[in-house]
Amino acid sequence: MTEPIAVESSGDCWNNPSRFQQQLDQHPVGEPLILDLRSEGPSIQELGITSVINSWLTARRLSPENVYLTRWSNPVEFVPYQRIKCNNLSHFFSMVRGYWTTPAQQQPYQHLFGIFIGRLTVSRAAILYQLMLDTPGSIREQIFPSLMKNVAPYQWHRSNEDCYYLENWADWLPADEQVKMFDWYDKDSIASIDNKTTRDQHVTTSSFVDTNTSLLQHYQKFAVEIVCETYTQGNTFFPTEKTIRPLMAAKPIMIYGPQYYLSRLRSMGFRTYHDIWDESYDLYQGAARWNLMRDSMNRLLECRANEQEKMLTQAHEIAMHNRQHLDNICNHRLDLTTHDYTRI
Repeated sequence: MTEPIAVESSGDCWNNPSRFQQQLDQHPVGEPLILDLRSEGPSIQELGITSVINSWLTARRLSPENVYLTRWSNPVEFVPYQRIKCNNLSHFFSMVRGYWTTPAQQQPYQHLFGIFIGRLTVSRAAILYQLMLDTPGSIREQIFPSLMKNVAPYQWHRSNEDCYYLENWADWLPADEQVKMFDWYDKDSIASIDNKTTRDQHVTTSSFVDTNTSLLQHYQKFAVEIVCETYTQGNTFFPTEKTIRPLMAAKPIMIYGPQYYLSRLRSMGFRTYHDIWDESYDLYQGAARWNLMRDSMNRLLECRANEQEKMLTQAHEIAMHNRQHLDNICNHRLDLTTHDYTRI
């Protein structure tokens, strides 16, 4: 049997479409096609991967049964191919044991919101820029931010790159504001709280634990974490450490992710915060989702001190439930490896 063909994706980007097509064209006749998603969880329909595969099948007069997907961590998207060694439960759930720690003290906080950005994507760049360039005296003074140091050219400096991006700058900012944002990032306007880089988390087997442990040391400085997940476009559900870390740390969260992400967390038994603040943003993806998240953030920010304290106390109770529920999953007191994540 031939070796699997790798589908290289990072966030809402397909990194090797040309190489992938070449390997398809050279695939031996009569051999099953095995595609390795490398334990990532993209929507392969949204990225256009299924269209390429189906065209290849049509050209060779083959049925979808000849295609196998391995190590694809997206349990909610249906495609007519066969899955082998595809776990419904994201591997990041088991990895949390490496940096499990005691939750930070509930209060007092220096900032209402915290946001930790690693590798920049279109949406993450726009979100952090909008938060930190807001008008003085409003939300930016209530943000505790960190941006990992970059070790590769930013997206706006890359040329002739063989990648397919699902996100567009125009969905987030007008052209003149994009130029201002690019210049802002080029000047290193946002610091890394621990001087770690986007490469540090992959250097050794302990690097992933080290980077998360480093961030957790700052969790007492803010009340609610703004999570910017990795896969946010199309029908996908792939919780990474960005979600699982605050679940472990009993930190209330608002999540920029794909449509129905919060609903799918609830289907797993986690609680979200719809009784405390507006979570209707979960019905949307992209910039529309973020704009509604900003509305929820602003309403929480504008509450009177006693009302805000009451809301955050209620949110902390939910976060403590989620920490215990995560502990049950990680210690195998609850098996979600075959859970139906499509229930929303």
